[in-house]
Amino acid sequence: MPIRNRGVVLSALVLLALSLAAAQEAQEAMSATARAYLDEVLGLMQKEALHRDSIDWTQVRRETLVRARNAKTTIDTYPAIAYALSQLQEGHSSLDLPDSLPAEQKVTIRAQMKKVAGSSRPPLGRSPFATRKEIEGHIEHLDGMSFAHLVVPMCVGQYTDEERNAAEFQQFADKLHGLVVDLQAQKPDGWIIDLRGNLGGNMWPMLAGIGPVVGEGDLGSFQSPGGNNEPWYYRAGKAGSRPRGQDSVGAQVTMPPFHLPQLPWVAVLLDRSTASSGEAIAISFAGRPRSRSFGEHTMGFATANDGNPLSDGATLYLCSSVEADRTGKRYEDGIDPDVDLAAPNSIPEEEQDAVVRAAEKWLVQEAKHM
Repeated sequence: MPIRNRGVVLSALVLLALSLAAAQEAQEAMSATARAYLDEVLGLMQKEALHRDSIDWTQVRRETLVRARNAKTTIDTYPAIAYALSQLQEGHSSLDLPDSLPAEQKVTIRAQMKKVAGSSRPPLGRSPFATRKEIEGHIEHLDGMSFAHLVVPMCVGQYTDEERNAAEFQQFADKLHGLVVDLQAQKPDGWIIDLRGNLGGNMWPMLAGIGPVVGEGDLGSFQSPGGNNEPWYYRAGKAGSRPRGQDSVGAQVTMPPFHLPQLPWVAVLLDRSTASSGEAIAISFAGRPRSRSFGEHTMGFATANDGNPLSDGATLYLCSSVEADRTGKRYEDGIDPDVDLAAPNSIPEEEQDAVVRAAEKWLVQEAKHM
Protein backbone atom coordinates (compact mmCIF):
# COMPACT_ATOMS: atom_id res chain seq x y z
CA MET A 1 0.00 0.00 0.00
CA PRO A 2 2.75 2.56 0.83
CA ILE A 3 4.45 1.77 -2.48
CA ARG A 4 1.18 2.38 -4.35
CA ASN A 5 0.67 5.75 -2.64
CA ARG A 6 4.23 6.77 -3.45
CA GLY A 7 3.56 5.98 -7.10
CA VAL A 8 0.49 8.19 -7.07
CA VAL A 9 2.51 11.05 -5.59
CA LEU A 10 5.28 10.59 -8.12
CA SER A 11 2.77 10.52 -10.98
CA ALA A 12 1.19 13.72 -9.72
CA LEU A 13 4.59 15.37 -9.52
CA VAL A 14 5.40 14.29 -13.06
CA LEU A 15 2.09 15.71 -14.32
CA LEU A 16 2.72 18.96 -12.45
CA ALA A 17 6.21 19.21 -13.93
CA LEU A 18 4.85 18.63 -17.42
CA SER A 19 2.13 21.24 -16.84
CA LEU A 20 4.66 23.78 -15.61
CA ALA A 21 6.90 23.02 -18.58
CA ALA A 22 3.97 23.51 -20.96
CA ALA A 23 3.10 26.81 -19.30
CA GLN A 24 6.70 27.97 -19.56
CA GLU A 25 6.79 26.97 -23.21
CA ALA A 26 3.53 28.84 -23.79
CA GLN A 27 4.95 32.01 -22.27
CA GLU A 28 8.00 31.82 -24.50
CA ALA A 29 5.91 31.25 -27.66
CA MET A 30 3.41 34.06 -27.04
CA SER A 31 4.10 37.58 -28.20
CA ALA A 32 4.81 40.20 -25.56
CA THR A 33 1.57 41.97 -26.52
CA ALA A 34 -0.56 38.86 -26.04
CA ARG A 35 1.15 38.01 -22.75
CA ALA A 36 0.68 41.53 -21.34
CA TYR A 37 -2.99 41.45 -22.35
CA LEU A 38 -3.58 38.09 -20.66
CA ASP A 39 -1.79 39.28 -17.54
CA GLU A 40 -4.13 42.29 -17.41
CA VAL A 41 -7.26 40.16 -17.84
CA LEU A 42 -6.23 37.51 -15.33
CA GLY A 43 -5.23 40.22 -12.87
CA LEU A 44 -8.69 41.79 -13.12
CA MET A 45 -10.34 38.40 -12.59
CA GLN A 46 -8.25 37.64 -9.53
CA LYS A 47 -9.01 41.06 -8.05
CA GLU A 48 -12.73 41.38 -8.78
CA ALA A 49 -14.33 37.94 -9.37
CA LEU A 50 -17.17 37.09 -6.99
CA HIS A 51 -15.63 33.76 -5.90
CA ARG A 52 -12.03 34.93 -6.08
CA ASP A 53 -11.15 33.53 -2.66
CA SER A 54 -12.07 29.94 -3.60
CA ILE A 55 -10.35 29.76 -7.02
CA ASP A 56 -6.95 28.14 -7.58
CA TRP A 57 -5.44 31.06 -9.48
CA THR A 58 -2.11 29.34 -10.03
CA GLN A 59 -3.87 26.53 -11.88
CA VAL A 60 -6.19 28.86 -13.81
CA ARG A 61 -3.30 31.08 -14.88
CA ARG A 62 -1.19 28.10 -15.93
CA GLU A 63 -3.97 26.48 -17.98
CA THR A 64 -4.94 29.80 -19.58
CA LEU A 65 -1.37 30.44 -20.71
CA VAL A 66 -1.14 26.95 -22.22
CA ARG A 67 -4.33 27.56 -24.20
CA ALA A 68 -2.93 30.86 -25.49
CA ARG A 69 0.50 29.44 -26.34
CA ASN A 70 0.34 30.45 -30.01
CA ALA A 71 -1.23 33.87 -29.45
CA LYS A 72 0.43 36.73 -31.30
CA THR A 73 -2.33 39.35 -31.00
CA THR A 74 -4.85 40.20 -28.31
CA ILE A 75 -7.60 38.67 -30.47
CA ASP A 76 -5.75 35.35 -30.43
CA THR A 77 -6.15 35.22 -26.64
CA TYR A 78 -9.96 35.34 -26.61
CA PRO A 79 -10.55 31.55 -26.54
CA ALA A 80 -8.09 31.24 -23.64
CA ILE A 81 -9.92 34.05 -21.82
CA ALA A 82 -13.17 32.14 -22.39
CA TYR A 83 -11.56 29.18 -20.60
CA ALA A 84 -10.54 31.40 -17.66
CA LEU A 85 -14.08 32.81 -17.45
CA SER A 86 -15.46 29.27 -17.29
CA GLN A 87 -13.42 28.69 -14.12
CA LEU A 88 -15.00 31.56 -12.14
CA GLN A 89 -17.73 29.33 -10.65
CA GLU A 90 -20.71 31.49 -11.64
CA GLY A 91 -21.40 31.49 -15.41
CA HIS A 92 -22.36 35.17 -15.66
CA SER A 93 -19.04 36.86 -16.46
CA SER A 94 -18.29 37.42 -20.14
CA LEU A 95 -16.06 39.06 -22.74
CA ASP A 96 -17.65 41.46 -25.24
CA LEU A 97 -15.70 41.68 -28.48
CA PRO A 98 -14.42 45.01 -29.91
CA ASP A 99 -16.82 46.98 -32.10
CA SER A 100 -14.05 47.30 -34.68
CA LEU A 101 -14.12 43.59 -35.58
CA PRO A 102 -16.08 42.60 -38.72
CA ALA A 103 -19.33 40.76 -38.05
CA GLU A 104 -18.15 37.53 -39.69
CA GLN A 105 -14.99 37.48 -37.60
CA LYS A 106 -17.05 37.96 -34.43
CA VAL A 107 -19.18 34.94 -35.33
CA THR A 108 -16.05 32.81 -35.80
CA ILE A 109 -14.46 33.99 -32.55
CA ARG A 110 -17.65 33.45 -30.53
CA ALA A 111 -17.89 29.91 -31.88
CA GLN A 112 -14.29 29.27 -30.81
CA MET A 113 -14.97 30.71 -27.36
CA LYS A 114 -18.12 28.64 -26.89
CA LYS A 115 -16.26 25.49 -27.92
CA VAL A 116 -13.69 26.13 -25.21
CA ALA A 117 -16.01 27.23 -22.40
CA GLY A 118 -19.38 25.71 -23.32
CA SER A 119 -22.65 27.47 -22.58
CA SER A 120 -23.30 29.17 -19.25
CA ARG A 121 -27.07 28.96 -19.61
CA PRO A 122 -28.96 26.27 -17.69
CA PRO A 123 -30.26 23.44 -19.91
CA LEU A 124 -33.89 24.50 -19.54
CA GLY A 125 -34.60 25.80 -23.02
CA ARG A 126 -35.29 29.41 -23.79
CA SER A 127 -38.71 30.84 -23.01
CA PRO A 128 -40.90 31.69 -26.04
CA PHE A 129 -41.25 35.17 -24.55
CA ALA A 130 -37.51 35.80 -25.09
CA THR A 131 -38.35 36.77 -28.68
CA ARG A 132 -40.10 39.94 -27.47
CA LYS A 133 -37.93 42.97 -28.15
CA GLU A 134 -40.35 45.89 -27.93
CA ILE A 135 -41.83 47.74 -24.97
CA GLU A 136 -45.59 47.15 -25.00
CA GLY A 137 -48.51 48.29 -22.88
CA HIS A 138 -52.29 48.10 -22.89
CA ILE A 139 -55.32 48.03 -20.60
CA GLU A 140 -57.08 44.77 -19.72
CA HIS A 141 -60.55 44.40 -18.19
CA LEU A 142 -61.94 41.83 -15.78
CA ASP A 143 -64.97 41.90 -13.46
CA GLY A 144 -65.55 45.58 -14.01
CA MET A 145 -61.97 46.50 -13.24
CA SER A 146 -59.09 47.58 -15.45
CA PHE A 147 -55.41 46.68 -15.25
CA ALA A 148 -52.37 48.09 -17.01
CA HIS A 149 -50.28 45.32 -18.62
CA LEU A 150 -46.74 46.50 -19.32
CA VAL A 151 -44.17 44.32 -21.11
CA VAL A 152 -40.58 45.21 -20.17
CA PRO A 153 -38.12 43.50 -22.55
CA MET A 154 -34.35 43.27 -22.23
CA CYS A 155 -32.36 46.48 -22.68
CA VAL A 156 -29.19 45.71 -24.63
CA GLY A 157 -27.17 48.14 -26.71
CA GLN A 158 -25.66 47.17 -30.02
CA TYR A 159 -22.13 48.34 -29.16
CA THR A 160 -19.47 47.06 -26.78
CA ASP A 161 -18.48 50.68 -26.12
CA GLU A 162 -21.25 51.66 -23.69
CA GLU A 163 -20.96 55.37 -24.49
CA ARG A 164 -22.12 54.63 -28.03
CA ASN A 165 -25.31 53.10 -26.59
CA ALA A 166 -26.27 56.19 -24.58
CA ALA A 167 -28.90 57.49 -27.00
CA GLU A 168 -30.50 54.06 -27.33
CA PHE A 169 -30.65 53.60 -23.56
CA GLN A 170 -32.17 57.06 -23.11
CA GLN A 171 -34.83 56.27 -25.69
CA PHE A 172 -35.66 53.04 -23.83
CA ALA A 173 -36.08 54.81 -20.47
CA ASP A 174 -38.18 57.62 -21.94
CA LYS A 175 -40.43 55.30 -23.94
CA LEU A 176 -41.08 53.06 -20.95
CA HIS A 177 -41.71 56.01 -18.65
CA GLY A 178 -44.01 57.65 -21.19
CA LEU A 179 -46.04 54.47 -21.49
CA VAL A 180 -46.42 54.36 -17.69
CA VAL A 181 -47.79 57.92 -17.83
CA ASP A 182 -50.20 57.04 -20.66
CA LEU A 183 -51.50 53.92 -18.94
CA GLN A 184 -51.90 55.66 -15.60
CA ALA A 185 -54.02 58.32 -17.31
CA GLN A 186 -56.61 55.55 -17.78
CA LYS A 187 -56.70 55.06 -13.99
CA PRO A 188 -56.07 51.31 -13.79
CA ASP A 189 -56.96 49.39 -10.62
CA GLY A 190 -53.62 47.58 -10.71
CA TRP A 191 -50.60 46.75 -12.82
CA ILE A 192 -49.13 43.67 -14.48
CA ILE A 193 -45.37 44.01 -15.00
CA ASP A 194 -44.41 41.32 -17.52
CA LEU A 195 -40.72 40.38 -17.24
CA ARG A 196 -41.05 37.03 -19.01
CA GLY A 197 -38.26 36.60 -21.55
CA ASN A 198 -36.34 39.62 -20.21
CA LEU A 199 -32.77 38.35 -20.52
CA GLY A 200 -31.27 41.48 -18.95
CA GLY A 201 -28.81 44.03 -20.25
CA ASN A 202 -28.72 47.49 -18.69
CA MET A 203 -30.99 47.62 -15.63
CA TRP A 204 -30.91 51.40 -15.19
CA PRO A 205 -33.07 52.47 -18.19
CA MET A 206 -35.58 49.78 -17.20
CA LEU A 207 -35.72 50.99 -13.61
CA ALA A 208 -35.82 54.70 -14.49
CA GLY A 209 -38.71 54.03 -16.87
CA ILE A 210 -40.78 51.83 -14.59
CA GLY A 211 -39.83 53.57 -11.34
CA PRO A 212 -43.18 55.23 -10.62
CA VAL A 213 -44.83 51.79 -10.47
CA VAL A 214 -42.15 50.30 -8.21
CA GLY A 215 -42.16 53.32 -5.90
CA GLU A 216 -39.37 55.50 -4.58
CA GLY A 217 -36.58 54.54 -2.21
CA ASP A 218 -33.94 51.84 -1.87
CA LEU A 219 -35.18 48.83 -3.81
CA GLY A 220 -32.35 46.32 -3.43
CA SER A 221 -28.60 46.05 -3.07
CA PHE A 222 -25.44 44.55 -4.54
CA GLN A 223 -23.64 42.47 -1.92
CA SER A 224 -19.94 41.82 -2.54
CA PRO A 225 -17.42 39.61 -0.73
CA GLY A 226 -16.15 41.14 2.47
CA GLY A 227 -19.55 42.49 3.50
CA ASN A 228 -19.73 45.40 1.05
CA ASN A 229 -23.33 46.46 0.46
CA GLU A 230 -24.25 48.91 -2.34
CA PRO A 231 -27.96 49.88 -2.43
CA TRP A 232 -29.81 50.65 -5.65
CA TYR A 233 -32.68 53.12 -5.76
CA TYR A 234 -35.34 54.93 -7.77
CA ARG A 235 -36.18 58.54 -7.04
CA ALA A 236 -37.90 61.26 -9.09
CA GLY A 237 -37.13 59.82 -12.52
CA LYS A 238 -33.61 58.73 -11.59
CA ALA A 239 -32.29 55.20 -11.08
CA GLY A 240 -28.88 54.33 -9.76
CA SER A 241 -26.82 53.02 -6.86
CA ARG A 242 -24.87 54.41 -3.93
CA PRO A 243 -21.31 53.16 -3.96
CA ARG A 244 -19.50 54.24 -0.78
CA GLY A 245 -22.60 56.19 0.24
CA GLN A 246 -22.54 58.56 -2.75
CA ASP A 247 -25.41 58.69 -5.26
CA SER A 248 -24.50 57.46 -8.74
CA VAL A 249 -27.17 57.95 -11.40
CA GLY A 250 -27.33 55.09 -13.92
CA ALA A 251 -30.22 56.55 -15.94
CA GLN A 252 -32.86 59.23 -15.71
CA VAL A 253 -35.82 60.20 -17.84
CA THR A 254 -35.86 63.49 -19.71
CA MET A 255 -39.50 64.34 -18.93
CA PRO A 256 -40.59 65.94 -15.64
CA PRO A 257 -40.72 63.44 -12.73
CA PHE A 258 -44.02 61.56 -12.56
CA HIS A 259 -45.61 60.15 -9.41
CA LEU A 260 -48.55 57.78 -9.02
CA PRO A 261 -51.16 59.01 -6.52
CA GLN A 262 -50.61 55.93 -4.33
CA LEU A 263 -48.61 52.72 -4.29
CA PRO A 264 -50.43 50.46 -6.78
CA TRP A 265 -51.14 46.75 -6.63
CA VAL A 266 -48.65 45.00 -8.91
CA ALA A 267 -48.45 41.46 -10.31
CA VAL A 268 -44.96 40.60 -11.61
CA LEU A 269 -44.67 37.88 -14.26
CA LEU A 270 -41.50 35.74 -14.38
CA ASP A 271 -40.16 32.78 -16.32
CA ARG A 272 -37.00 30.77 -16.98
CA SER A 273 -35.68 33.48 -19.32
CA THR A 274 -36.01 36.30 -16.81
CA ALA A 275 -32.31 36.82 -16.20
CA SER A 276 -29.60 39.17 -15.00
CA SER A 277 -30.94 42.74 -15.05
CA GLY A 278 -34.42 41.32 -15.66
CA GLU A 279 -34.02 39.55 -12.32
CA ALA A 280 -32.81 42.81 -10.75
CA ILE A 281 -36.07 44.51 -11.77
CA ALA A 282 -38.04 41.60 -10.30
CA ILE A 283 -36.02 41.88 -7.08
CA SER A 284 -36.94 45.59 -6.95
CA PHE A 285 -40.54 44.46 -6.39
CA ALA A 286 -39.64 41.73 -3.87
CA GLY A 287 -40.55 42.67 -0.31
CA ARG A 288 -42.65 45.57 -1.61
CA PRO A 289 -46.17 45.94 -0.19
CA ARG A 290 -48.98 45.23 -2.68
CA SER A 291 -46.84 43.01 -4.91
CA ARG A 292 -47.01 39.35 -5.89
CA SER A 293 -45.08 37.35 -8.52
CA PHE A 294 -46.39 34.66 -10.85
CA GLY A 295 -44.79 32.16 -13.23
CA GLU A 296 -41.54 30.18 -13.27
CA HIS A 297 -38.28 30.20 -11.34
CA THR A 298 -35.93 32.66 -13.05
CA MET A 299 -32.67 31.82 -14.81
CA GLY A 300 -30.45 32.30 -11.78
CA PHE A 301 -28.16 35.16 -12.85
CA ALA A 302 -29.22 37.58 -10.11
CA THR A 303 -25.68 38.86 -9.84
CA ALA A 304 -24.11 42.14 -10.92
CA ASN A 305 -21.38 42.46 -13.55
CA ASP A 306 -18.84 45.27 -13.61
CA GLY A 307 -17.54 46.34 -17.02
CA ASN A 308 -13.77 46.60 -17.51
CA PRO A 309 -12.80 48.20 -20.87
CA LEU A 310 -9.66 46.60 -22.30
CA SER A 311 -6.89 48.10 -24.41
CA ASP A 312 -8.09 46.62 -27.74
CA GLY A 313 -11.72 47.75 -27.43
CA ALA A 314 -13.09 44.59 -25.83
CA THR A 315 -14.88 44.77 -22.47
CA LEU A 316 -14.46 42.21 -19.71
CA TYR A 317 -17.64 41.88 -17.62
CA LEU A 318 -16.91 40.32 -14.25
CA CYS A 319 -19.56 39.07 -11.86
CA SER A 320 -18.66 40.79 -8.60
CA SER A 321 -21.74 40.77 -6.35
CA VAL A 322 -24.98 38.98 -5.48
CA GLU A 323 -28.27 40.86 -5.56
CA ALA A 324 -30.50 41.17 -2.50
CA ASP A 325 -33.96 42.66 -2.08
CA ARG A 326 -34.99 45.53 0.20
CA THR A 327 -35.36 43.12 3.15
CA GLY A 328 -31.80 41.82 2.71
CA LYS A 329 -32.79 38.46 1.21
CA ARG A 330 -30.12 37.29 -1.28
CA TYR A 331 -30.94 35.60 -4.59
CA GLU A 332 -27.90 33.48 -5.37
CA ASP A 333 -29.85 30.98 -7.48
CA GLY A 334 -32.62 33.07 -9.04
CA ILE A 335 -36.10 33.97 -7.87
CA ASP A 336 -38.96 31.65 -6.93
CA PRO A 337 -42.31 33.23 -7.85
CA ASP A 338 -44.93 33.57 -5.13
CA VAL A 339 -47.29 31.58 -7.37
CA ASP A 340 -45.56 28.82 -9.34
CA LEU A 341 -47.21 28.24 -12.72
CA ALA A 342 -46.08 26.15 -15.68
CA ALA A 343 -44.87 28.14 -18.66
CA PRO A 344 -46.32 27.61 -22.15
CA ASN A 345 -44.25 26.22 -25.02
CA SER A 346 -45.30 29.09 -27.27
CA ILE A 347 -46.73 32.56 -26.72
CA PRO A 348 -50.47 32.05 -26.20
CA GLU A 349 -53.30 34.40 -26.99
CA GLU A 350 -53.75 36.65 -23.99
CA GLU A 351 -57.11 35.18 -23.02
CA GLN A 352 -55.43 31.75 -22.97
CA ASP A 353 -52.40 32.88 -20.97
CA ALA A 354 -52.76 31.10 -17.61
CA VAL A 355 -50.12 33.26 -15.92
CA VAL A 356 -51.85 36.49 -16.93
CA ARG A 357 -55.23 35.10 -15.88
CA ALA A 358 -53.91 34.15 -12.42
CA ALA A 359 -52.36 37.60 -12.00
CA GLU A 360 -55.61 39.32 -12.98
CA LYS A 361 -57.69 37.25 -10.55
CA TRP A 362 -55.35 38.15 -7.71
CA LEU A 363 -55.47 41.83 -8.64
CA VAL A 364 -59.28 41.76 -8.72
CA GLN A 365 -59.39 40.16 -5.29
CA GLU A 366 -56.96 42.65 -3.75
CA ALA A 367 -58.35 45.74 -5.45
CA LYS A 368 -61.87 44.95 -4.28
CA HIS A 369 -60.72 45.10 -0.67
CA MET A 370 -59.11 48.53 -0.96
